Amino acid sequence: MDRKTAILLLKMFDIFLLTAYYFTLAFIAATTIDTFLGKYENKEDEKKSTLRLFSEAIIHTFFLLVVFYLARNLVDLIPFPLDGLYGFQHSRVKERGGDVVFVFIVFFYQDYYTKKLQTLYNRLMGRFKTPETGSQQQQQLAASGSN
Repeated sequence: MDRKTAILLLKMFDIFLLTAYYFTLAFIAATTIDTFLGKYENKEDEKKSTLRLFSEAIIHTFFLLVVFYLARNLVDLIPFPLDGLYGFQHSRVKERGGDVVFVFIVFFYQDYYTKKLQTLYNRLMGRFKTPETGSQQQQQLAASGSN
């Protein structure tokens, strides 16, 4: 096997391992955080001000970034078993950051966070509706109710 092909295969294997590490850590983090926070109760958030919901979302996001920072540092400590083979350098693989995999898994599996963000989004969009948009929606609701 030539050197170029070998390095490409080593890189693909390295990316596979990094994906497995980040997937596992993100899944554990998302399920642990959801377990700790409990079931999302929209009724509680309906009583909160928009500023408070927004602040809670920022704090939650900050916490997730801290978890991601810790996960990235943990993954950096795991050596690639084939580093140096055919001149391959694990340290040059751009996917070591794991941003995409980690964020996707956390958003996909963390029910509490995504529902809180959806509640905030719905509230903000309700405040920024134009009168025309609101009346169009009311007409659509009235039309669908008369069927």
